[in-house]
Amino acid sequence: MKKLFEKFLKKLEKANKENFGNTKLDCCDLNKKDNNMNNKKQ
Repeated sequence: MKKLFEKFLKKLEKANKENFGNTKLDCCDLNKKDNNMNNKKQ
């Protein structure tokens, strides 16, 4: 069970790095990024 959870965390870490890079996750920055993506879709 422990190995399965560790594998899940590694996958989550990889996905977060691909989506957000290595920067600190700040709610204001994430909100701006999300708003920019929504504006581009319209």
